[in-house]
Amino acid sequence: MACDARTFFTYPTAFGPVTIGADGTSVTAIVLGEAALPGKRRPSAVSNRCATEIMEYLSGKRTAFTVPWAAAGTPFQKEAWEAVARIPYGQVRTTRELAGALGAPESFRTVGAAVRKSPLALIIPTHRIVTAAGKPVSPVATALLNLERQNAR
Repeated sequence: MACDARTFFTYPTAFGPVTIGADGTSVTAIVLGEAALPGKRRPSAVSNRCATEIMEYLSGKRTAFTVPWAAAGTPFQKEAWEAVARIPYGQVRTTRELAGALGAPESFRTVGAAVRKSPLALIIPTHRIVTAAGKPVSPVATALLNLERQNAR
């Protein structure tokens, strides 16, 4: 996609600002907070749609995202992100379980590295990846999992 098609915009949510980057047809980045991303600072149809879906998710009205996304990464990272995106709402997995699902159980550390590099907060629900002891890896992950578990009832 041409560089001039790239845009980004920061949207306010009840949980704080969310910055969404897009390439004209797909979401390319989602950052919790304000951030400068590649392209021009302006909303687009795809970033507006993504912001609406995020607000619906945060209010408990949405359990899955439908906005198209195109994350830049290695083939392995993309495979790991797609596996994370398939974890059902309100459920969790460890990196070891995810590596096993990818057919490479010994690669759990590499899976963990890929998860940490995800450029698409929320749409790639890395908050559903927990420690081997089953604990969320951050306060934000804890809050999002609590939100999902509350709304899954």
